[in-house]
Amino acid sequence: MRAVVFALALLPSALWGQEQILLQLRPHVGDTLRIRLEQQTEVTMFGNPGARGVTTSVAIHSRSIVRSVQQATTTVFTIVDSAMLTSTDARAASMNAETQRSLKGQQLVLQLGIDGAVENARDARGTLLPRAAVEAMSAMPAVFPRHSVSVGDSWSREMVLPSGGPAGSRGSAKAKAMFHLDSLQRAIAYVSMLGEIVPDANGENVDMTGSISGSMQLDRARGWMTDSHFLVIIRSAIKPPPGTGFAPMRFVTRVTQRLRTMDKR
Repeated sequence: MRAVVFALALLPSALWGQEQILLQLRPHVGDTLRIRLEQQTEVTMFGNPGARGVTTSVAIHSRSIVRSVQQATTTVFTIVDSAMLTSTDARAASMNAETQRSLKGQQLVLQLGIDGAVENARDARGTLLPRAAVEAMSAMPAVFPRHSVSVGDSWSREMVLPSGGPAGSRGSAKAKAMFHLDSLQRAIAYVSMLGEIVPDANGENVDMTGSISGSMQLDRARGWMTDSHFLVIIRSAIKPPPGTGFAPMRFVTRVTQRLRTMDKR
C-alpha cells in the first residue's frame, strides 16, 4: 500500500487536475502602462584606510504604450516622464543632474519577448541601440518559462548582469536563477526566485560571487508584470597587474529594486 501511495505522489500535477498555465508578457494593444522603477545601489570598497561606501538611488516614472502584439513579441513605445538620481557622493552631483536631464522626456521603442526579455530597442529617431544598452535598461528580466506550468512547478533561467549596469557590478557576470510558481489567485500569478551570480570566463582580473533573490506578480488578465522586488548582492575583487605588489581591491555591492505598474488607462 505504501508503494502505491509513493507512486501516486510521483505522478505529474496535470494528472491530478491542477491548472496548467502559460506565464507570458502579452498586454493589449492600446494599453498605457504607467511604471515606477525604484532602485538603490550601495557599493562598499574595502582597503586602506578602511571601508568606504557610496549609495545611489534612482526613481524613474515612465509610460509604456502598447503598439502591437505578435505571437512571440510585444512592441511598446516608452516615454520617461521623470527621473530622480541622488548619491551620497558629493562629487557625483553634477553627473546625476546631467543624467536626470538626459533621461527626462526620452522616448524609446522596445521590442519585448513573451518571457519578459528586451529583444531590441530603438531611440526616437529609429536608431537601433547597442546590445549593452539594451541589457542595461532591462529592468524587467527574462523570467517566464517557455512552457506551461502549475502551482508548485519550478524552472531555471540565466540573466546577464551587464558591466556597470543597473546591477552595479564591476566586471561582467550572469545570474543563474531558479523560479517557482508559488500560487495563483484569480488572475494574479505569484512567482519567487533564488539564484547565484556567476562571473564570465572573460573576467580574468575580477573574482566575483554573489546571490540574487526576488518575487514578482504577473497579472494574466493584463498580460504584464505589475509588481516585482529584487535583491542582488555581489562580492568582487579586482586583481592588480602582476608585479605591482598591490592587494586586490574588494567591493560589496547591494542592489534593491522595485518595479510597479501603477495603473492602466
